[in-house]
Amino acid sequence: MGDHIFLKVLGVTLLLIVIAWFLPGGQPPEEYRNLPWQIETFDDGSSQVFGVHLGNSTLDQVEQQFQEPSEVSMFATDEGQRMVEAFFNSVTLSGLKAKIVVTLGFSDAQLQEMYDRGERISTLAEGKRKISLSGEDLQKARGTPVVALTYLPRTDLEEPVVVKRFGPPAEKIAETGGNKQHWLYPDKGLDVVLDKEAKDVLQYVAPRDFEQLRQPLLKHASPGDNTATDQG
Repeated sequence: MGDHIFLKVLGVTLLLIVIAWFLPGGQPPEEYRNLPWQIETFDDGSSQVFGVHLGNSTLDQVEQQFQEPSEVSMFATDEGQRMVEAFFNSVTLSGLKAKIVVTLGFSDAQLQEMYDRGERISTLAEGKRKISLSGEDLQKARGTPVVALTYLPRTDLEEPVVVKRFGPPAEKIAETGGNKQHWLYPDKGLDVVLDKEAKDVLQYVAPRDFEQLRQPLLKHASPGDNTATDQG
């Protein structure tokens, strides 16, 4: 009987947290930390979110923070882009569950060497390939800093909620096709991706690296649909 009551109370508590995140009028309890809108910025142009100091926290430290193991892989495109990512299938922070992907800060030269040592290549859609890293490179990845983080919430984001939690964006960029719109917050190092046909996502980078995130978006932008917004 006692366990049943405890589970009911726990379920109600988690529901209230979710409501506080997704409803414009809701407020989460003050003691909850590591929520998506709690971004700390530093004088050196870096930032911290979910307890991860971008450009500083290593993958090992992030796994400890999330209390979850990750799956590490390299991805390559026909255009020559390469990156190493770590995928967390289920992370629970302050009662909110999400999938999280982090990008590791390897140089182009390091990525080329890792690509050459890759043990298996799988072809994905749209000219993208997945490379299984060697044991040596997997070990190296765990001591490498995380430079970007993508947060995939389980529930779609409503525009009024985004404005309430993050404020008006400095710029909106619509992708060709009209299904995705990027709300950009350079001072926070944040790109909120609102997608009409798929799940919405939040992409975080250090504010000093924001142009590296923004410039590729401009290449795929729908002409005439980019707008700078008044944040005052």
